[in-house]
This record gives sequence, C-alpha cells and structure tokens, in this order.
Amino acid sequence: MKRTVLAASLLMLVSTSLLLAQAVGGPEKGVPVKGDPGISSMRVLDRPDYFVLRDWAEPGAVRRMHNHPGTTYHVFTLVTGQLRLTVEGQAPIDVKPGEVVELNNAAMHTFTNTGTMTATIVEVFGRAPKQ
Repeated sequence: MKRTVLAASLLMLVSTSLLLAQAVGGPEKGVPVKGDPGISSMRVLDRPDYFVLRDWAEPGAVRRMHNHPGTTYHVFTLVTGQLRLTVEGQAPIDVKPGEVVELNNAAMHTFTNTGTMTATIVEVFGRAPKQ
C-alpha cells in the first residue's frame, strides 16, 4: 500500500515536473554532461526532499555507467525517443516514451539512445531528510 501511494505521488510529481520542464525549453537549455558526448542535463526542481532532472540524449549517445549516491529513490521516465537502459546486474531493457522505471537506491546504470531522434528523460530523485 505504502509503495503504491509513493508511486502515485511520484507520477503526479513527474507530471507536474514535465509541465514545468516544458516551459523552460529544450536541449539548448541543458548543460553537456562531461565525458558523455551527446548527453545534456538540467536541474528542473531542487527541494530538500527530492530533485528533478531533465536530460537529453542525442541519437547514438551513451550515458556511461554511473549512479546517484545519497538518493533514496530514483524514478526514470522517458518522454520522447527510445533508449536501452541497463542497470548493473540486470538484463538491458528497451524503454519507450511514457514508460517509467524505478531504480533501486543509487543503482549503477547506463543508457543508450537507440533511436533516430533526441530522447528526453525526466528523472526524480528522493533525498533522505537532514538530521
């Protein structure tokens, strides 16, 4: 039950974030990710308990294996394009627009744009409350 409520809340948050993100422009507003040609990112929202990134992956671009230390959850939503997402220790999955993938806390992962158009991704990350 608690996980279902969390998932519903995250989907509402992502929907709201998408509306806000749409208002701030496209990949030209992102910052290139160092070491990953064709990948750019921007922080859309930054709150004490969560933050939201909007990322872009050009056709053929690869985001190298990485993780997000210090996060308590990670929700990965593909908005446009198509990607192959690989989480360490799991088989790769092909992600299509509108699909949402929940990654375990700070899971190592990589993705590749396998399509012919720029892929747009919205990621929501939870943070542990400060003590």
